[in-house]
Amino acid sequence: MPIPAFFPGTAVAAGAAVLFATGSVLQHEAASSSTDARGLELRRLVTRPKWVAGQSATVLGTLLQVVALALAPVAIVQPVLAGGLVVALAIRSVRDRCLPSRADGLGALCTCGGLAVFLVAARPAAGTGDHLPPWFAVVAAVLVAAGLVALSSRSGRGPRGALACGASAGIAAGVAAVLISVALKTFGERGLLPTLGGAALWAALAVAVVAQLGSQQAYARGTLSWSMPALVLLDPLAAVPAARLLTGERLEPGHAFVWVPAAAVAVVGVVLLARTGEGCRRPLRVSWRRQREARGTPD
Repeated sequence: MPIPAFFPGTAVAAGAAVLFATGSVLQHEAASSSTDARGLELRRLVTRPKWVAGQSATVLGTLLQVVALALAPVAIVQPVLAGGLVVALAIRSVRDRCLPSRADGLGALCTCGGLAVFLVAARPAAGTGDHLPPWFAVVAAVLVAAGLVALSSRSGRGPRGALACGASAGIAAGVAAVLISVALKTFGERGLLPTLGGAALWAALAVAVVAQLGSQQAYARGTLSWSMPALVLLDPLAAVPAARLLTGERLEPGHAFVWVPAAAVAVVGVVLLARTGEGCRRPLRVSWRRQREARGTPD
């Protein structure tokens, strides 16, 4: 199927990316202020207005993601969602009153440019309802995702902990997206009752919850510049091969000499954004009052 046929799904995925980015920033701010020496306090976290607003944005983003997965392959939707990293860091720059550095700009350019070239050159093709995974493959996917999140939750605070939890949450989110795609294909090919009676739908819901728990742990352990890049990078890196194995989606092999380097450039962009996010080197502006005080001018 030609790429233009997937434009509606791509546009919906872009909207979901913006909502996920907004939700990530707000949830990170709430989680970082709901952590003590013992770790993340969930009871304290869920009472924070920022967390409620961020979670609402994430829920809306998830609904748009489901719509996007019904309109386009996983190999298109999940990489587009990765572009939400640029949006999140832009939102954080505004909230922190800090201009992006040149490295941030280069990272954003590499991420967006690499993803755009990847989507055009890879020409992802949707799988069919004839290629649906057996129940034991679905269960195995759930166990792998849950096991990685549980293992990473043992990590301490700081960049390593945020990176580990973000990576495991990203893998879980990618697996959840593939399972949602399987459930949608089951519904399209076989109807509602087989979908409700199948393993894919309930497995997708379980892994989505696991991914949310992992992301909250990641936000609580370190800055957004470590947790979110790991999450958004591992999401498509896990989703694309999982979709190939579970749903039969494929990429254009004849164009691999283009889309493989493009994907590598996008990865480099994410790494640049992660490494340059610590601290503020370029304050957005000094307040009007502070400018007047610096000049010695009375109010």
